[in-house]
Amino acid sequence: MEYIEHMEYMQYIEYLPYLLIPLGLFLLYNGIKYTLRFAKSKMLFEMPYVNKEGNFQLDESGTYGIWLSGKMFTKAPIGEFGFAIVNEQTGKRISIMPSIMRTRVNGFTNSRIELYTFSANAGSYTLSLTNDPSLLDTVSGALGKVVSKKAVDYTQFSIQIYKNKPTILLFLCTWLIMLGFFSFVGGIILAVLTGTKI
Repeated sequence: MEYIEHMEYMQYIEYLPYLLIPLGLFLLYNGIKYTLRFAKSKMLFEMPYVNKEGNFQLDESGTYGIWLSGKMFTKAPIGEFGFAIVNEQTGKRISIMPSIMRTRVNGFTNSRIELYTFSANAGSYTLSLTNDPSLLDTVSGALGKVVSKKAVDYTQFSIQIYKNKPTILLFLCTWLIMLGFFSFVGGIILAVLTGTKI
């Protein structure tokens, strides 16, 4: 009886690679696909950092992110500036909030990080840099100065605006990729150990 149960158990184990490998590929594909969609979001506005002020247009109401973009492995001016956004029609200043769970998107040579978010209606706006950084930026900037004494090359950076996407989406995509990878690799290892042909 125990021998029969053992054989049935081994049969189940032998079938597992047929489940784990395609499941892993499915999760990997979707995780990578949605991560790329997240990274390739349409940029709505870009201003060289050295310009200090620029105008942009929003075609729809929503929540948007203010990003700092620059060359990778280059000291960033985080902690040296804040932002002010003014509605050109009403003259009212738009409230902006520091991004606590800061999203970072890396390319081959450039990287960008979301510093602030704001909600606004469709319309024309003026974005300007101020001398009033958030507490989070001030702390990050102080740490950056400890790590690197190099001067900041401001010409390497720009300010960008994108439609804000919840950080939880990127978090879920990351987990999809991790689960897909371990499922695929686990299926391959199990196939080798059990001698299952795949």
